[in-house]
Amino acid sequence: MQSISLAVMVRDDSARLRRCIESAATAVDEVVVLDTGSNDDTVQVARDAGAKVSEIEWPGSFSAGLNTLLANVRTDWILRLDSDEWFDSDPSDILRSAVDIQENYGYKLVRRDILKDSPYREISIFRLWRSHPKLRYEGLVHENLSNDGISEAFPGKCVENLPLWFWHDGYTHGSDFKLKRNIELVEAELKARPNQPYYRAMRAVMYRDLGHPNFLLELERVADEALLERAPSTRMYAGAFAALLQATPEERIREKRISAVIERSRQWFDSYPGVLWAIGIAETRRGSLDKALEAFLAIQKLSETGIFERSMPFDPNILGPHLWNALGFTANQIGRRDIAEHCARMLQSANKK
Repeated sequence: MQSISLAVMVRDDSARLRRCIESAATAVDEVVVLDTGSNDDTVQVARDAGAKVSEIEWPGSFSAGLNTLLANVRTDWILRLDSDEWFDSDPSDILRSAVDIQENYGYKLVRRDILKDSPYREISIFRLWRSHPKLRYEGLVHENLSNDGISEAFPGKCVENLPLWFWHDGYTHGSDFKLKRNIELVEAELKARPNQPYYRAMRAVMYRDLGHPNFLLELERVADEALLERAPSTRMYAGAFAALLQATPEERIREKRISAVIERSRQWFDSYPGVLWAIGIAETRRGSLDKALEAFLAIQKLSETGIFERSMPFDPNILGPHLWNALGFTANQIGRRDIAEHCARMLQSANKK
């Protein structure tokens, strides 16, 4: 039988750490916790929960801390959660079945981010993988496991999507502090290694989230750089494109740059519900209702098949009630009564549930 560790890096979060560990305890063989300088009872809570605990000072880099955490794991598989993440039902059966599949080296799980101003959004995120010394994180913040390390460690093996989701409430309080801390780390990452489209796009989106006065200019710069590429060098462009389409003021929504971003978004990110939604809204604002209808119908198709890209956070309501409202309104405007009536029926059915 394959063994699994729950691995958690934490600081000053004892209450939520307890919830995190308890939610996965029956599914794993051990719990490994790395504390990065807590001043509360986090370490004691972890030990009381039976975790193997190590302590270090915060190294100023999420990758450095997480790599120390991974080095402490001795099991066949690693399930990584943050202290503000948890399962609300026992994941044991799904996890145990997944780790027995020889062809796969890892899995993406669905994280549901609870927000202040809406119920939640979803994103698919890589959180379960086979242990291997070559798998190490890169980047000061919003870190990723090295693609080169994965290729060397698991040639010929696959990563799959696992039908398993967990909750995250880290955005419900203290989010402004986290954003400011993270943007400082992003700036430091770009200062050390400037030529990183992933971090340049991320910085622009984070500027938008912080209300930075230059956020629109940064989004435009990222878009201009991306439009020079034949293929996207980072999937983070999906978030930057959607943010630009949403943030562009009414008097500039018909500019050539926006037309180019919409065209490239359809080429590169036509399986991303959040990008298609941003296109549909932008085309509505541009007065191109036929093109808006096309975008909303594309979302409908993704919703019906259930096959779409989840690597960009999105509101799942755009696959349901929000979609039927927008699609129905647009269809009505251009005389597509068949589509409008279908949307009305879907809304009626959803309201009865």
